[in-house]
Amino acid sequence: MKTVLILEHTEEVFDKLTCDVCGAESHWDENWGKKEHEKILTTISMEEEESFPNGGQSQLIQYHICPDCFKAHLSKWMESHRGNKPTVTTSVW
Repeated sequence: MKTVLILEHTEEVFDKLTCDVCGAESHWDENWGKKEHEKILTTISMEEEESFPNGGQSQLIQYHICPDCFKAHLSKWMESHRGNKPTVTTSVW
């Protein structure tokens, strides 16, 4: 038998995403899917990194956007600028 000191504390833990456009909340952490077997990830991000022999640093800037706002707002806005079209990749397994 040994004695162990356990300190009670509070900490912030990741729960779910909130859409930066409409305020909707994801159902499962980073996944916007509504069904247990469904996975929908939509994040707009930019990462800047500097790496040197003795260390480095990075900064990640993200906007979280739900699938509805992605389709209704972001996609339409992107396509209205110089006729941009998305790259679509499909996988089947």
